[in-house]
Amino acid sequence: MRVGEHRRGPASPHQRACVKLPTVHETDLHLDPNEASDLSRVLSPAALQANGWDRAMLTVLDEACAEDALALLVHTAGCPLDEGWEARRVHAEPNTGKGKTEDAEACAVRDGYAYILGSQFGKKAGPLSARRSWIARIREDDLVTKDARLEIARLRFGLHRAVNDALRDIDLLPLGPLARERYIDATIAIGEEEGKRWAGRVLPTDQPINLEAAEFRADGSLVVGLRYPVTAEGHPLLVEITNPDGLFEDEAPRPGRVWWLEDVGEPHAPAGFRALDTRGEDRFDAIIGDLDAANKSATVLEDHPQGGKAASEHVRFQLSDAAGAVTTERVHHFGAIRRVEGVAIDHEGDSHYVIDEEGHVALRTLVIE
Repeated sequence: MRVGEHRRGPASPHQRACVKLPTVHETDLHLDPNEASDLSRVLSPAALQANGWDRAMLTVLDEACAEDALALLVHTAGCPLDEGWEARRVHAEPNTGKGKTEDAEACAVRDGYAYILGSQFGKKAGPLSARRSWIARIREDDLVTKDARLEIARLRFGLHRAVNDALRDIDLLPLGPLARERYIDATIAIGEEEGKRWAGRVLPTDQPINLEAAEFRADGSLVVGLRYPVTAEGHPLLVEITNPDGLFEDEAPRPGRVWWLEDVGEPHAPAGFRALDTRGEDRFDAIIGDLDAANKSATVLEDHPQGGKAASEHVRFQLSDAAGAVTTERVHHFGAIRRVEGVAIDHEGDSHYVIDEEGHVALRTLVIE
């Protein structure tokens, strides 16, 4: 099956006759619940070999609490890429707040640990939810043990506060009246009326943030990719958090630089981040797409109907130390396929995507001939 396109630059007539289009292999993952997000390569070479695998990727299930949201996608060594895949649920014992987290949306790996983040957002009709404001980590090789421990840090809108502070001087797509009422005003009211510990961290001038992507820079700082908000011109935003490990010591998240993809998204079809992967040295692959799913009564789209128009694409870029605009290279366009939720590039350079489809979750592998 062939889907979309791959940009290689100009080719001669002879080259166009010989070069094959990308081949996409699809595997049904048989995961329940059927809402998977993001992908990260995991496990040491020793752990892979011990289990007879040559590839392993972590994905997260956003309809479960953090300790039940982890799943491994593993590939039997020696099998072709269109065979030999298996999905394995991982149960981890949380250090705190059992059952009090939800909506896992992003995962990333650094120094032998897998990190998982909640969306920091709320339901489509609001308000923002403190149960979605968290970060967790687990040792990579513990993903294949029976006594895995998941360390959870409940952020109570600390990351919301840090991202909004970082975006203070960025020209953003204006917050619509419904989002202001349902996400910002309603959340502030709950905090004050119920005397929540997080009261005061959401301010009237804030934007709700919907975090769907995360990765680590070469220097160890964390970059989070936002599905919403986006710039006033419709470009997706990356925000740096400089103290990711400090979050597990009850430090407040410290915001750093802000970047945006200047050639992705436009005012009539704004685009946000759906997933991130890194190949090191501040080189990143990303999935970008619409601001929310159409036909699901999403508040963001009620305010900004154009936010449902952007197609899903796989792009590549490199970050520099200078904040600001970043240019991209397009790798793949998914055509009519919109719910592309994760990307991971394996050791042979093949691209793997996790895709939510009606009634099931699919893994698709893009092989560039």
